[in-house]
Amino acid sequence: MANKKFRLSGERIVPGLAPEEGCLATDRITVDGSPAGYMFRDGWGWVFTAGDEDPTYLADRDHLSVLSVNVIANCDRSIVPYLQAPCGSAFIRQGDGFIEDPEGAPRVPDEPVPPTLNPEFPVVNGHHELTEDWVLTVPEPMNFRIDRGTTSSAVFWRPGLTAVLTPWGNPKNHAPAHRLQQVTAHVSPHGYDHAEWSANGAHYLTYRLAEGAGDERLPALYGFAVSNPGHVQLALYFDSGDDLVSAQSLVRSIKTQR
Repeated sequence: MANKKFRLSGERIVPGLAPEEGCLATDRITVDGSPAGYMFRDGWGWVFTAGDEDPTYLADRDHLSVLSVNVIANCDRSIVPYLQAPCGSAFIRQGDGFIEDPEGAPRVPDEPVPPTLNPEFPVVNGHHELTEDWVLTVPEPMNFRIDRGTTSSAVFWRPGLTAVLTPWGNPKNHAPAHRLQQVTAHVSPHGYDHAEWSANGAHYLTYRLAEGAGDERLPALYGFAVSNPGHVQLALYFDSGDDLVSAQSLVRSIKTQR
């Protein structure tokens, strides 16, 4: 990769066109300057090819580069409208845009089938704006809805994992340290595995709590993300250790936009 001369130099890369998450792309796009002809999203992430590479070319790892999706969007901005498609999607170039490949993304033999999502609700993945103050990264395709009541909560779910995020404002302009002290008072005395850290312009507090749900769920993950605009209250329910990893990834991605 060090010997490659990419079509776009670093100073020509415009930030923010697309997520900075990693992807695979062939040299036909990044070196030769060909537009993306075929793109698909699997469990690893996005893969972009020109569509004219033969199997021998693709089998040579020297013809592939791991870059950010934003770099490929700079090479070919026509990919941008399709980047929110869920895992398993694939698109074939048609003119200045793409059409969906009905066969979906290529699958490795015996690759596990991803959990089934509810087709009656929107599917989100990657960067998501929770409110004008808060954003997060959904670590995998999940269903999404807004539950409205006394407060409004964003619910993200897929089989094995449900996350309920409730944003609260800061009408009295309390400092984050004062707000953190307030929310800490609501932590259950039966909680365990407490964690606190600061990142992304916010301070985080999480803990586990066993509530005797009477089903297959493990002890839930609760907590708060606190910053100048207010805080986000967190409740995440899951069935396995792998689901807990996804839950923790979602929590750590929450950040304030100001």
